[in-house]
Amino acid sequence: MAKKDKKENMWLWESVETTDPKFTKKVNQRGGFTAISAQYQLMTATETFGPFGTGWGVKDERIEKWEDVGLAVYTGILWYIPAEFKKGIPVIKEEPSEFPIHSSIKYHSNGRVDDDFMKKVATDALTKGLSKLGFNADVFMGKFDDNKYVNSLKESPKKKIDDGVWKKEVSDASEKLNQKDKESIMNFLKDGSINSNNYKKALSRIEELYKSYTNPED
Repeated sequence: MAKKDKKENMWLWESVETTDPKFTKKVNQRGGFTAISAQYQLMTATETFGPFGTGWGVKDERIEKWEDVGLAVYTGILWYIPAEFKKGIPVIKEEPSEFPIHSSIKYHSNGRVDDDFMKKVATDALTKGLSKLGFNADVFMGKFDDNKYVNSLKESPKKKIDDGVWKKEVSDASEKLNQKDKESIMNFLKDGSINSNNYKKALSRIEELYKSYTNPED
């Protein structure tokens, strides 16, 4: 099996690792930590993979109650439609990838039952699962403990790029490719394999592809 390029291995991670500070809050419990908005995570995953249930989702969910210790244990399978690389360009695969996720939570203590324990334990498992793909990695790697890092994100907010602008940029860049590769790029634009989240990396791949030609005019 051919060894994957490091850039390809890190492509997904690097596209989802940065967290918008306005969707986080400091929690002064358990030693203190940064909490990430669950809805923000759902939105980011949807931007990356497509709608929940179509481009990604969770299946085989199960919650067991350990009555003797008041513990609820959640397990499930996180699945998503990943991208693979063809000639350095990310292409959405047809077959999903998947891996197990799990979490646990105290659902009753001192005679009191937490009515939201099912939501909490499922959300925690999903957060941990997405983190394995690189989502919000800057939070989990402790970068949000550095005020300078957080302030730099606040001062340089991620700008939303108009679809027409970045699509034209990709289309223009593909003009120097041969006809077959140019058509592939245009198809990737149409099916969403190249999108606003990864178009800059796609531009870099196009440039690498162009440089790899023995004869660019083929």
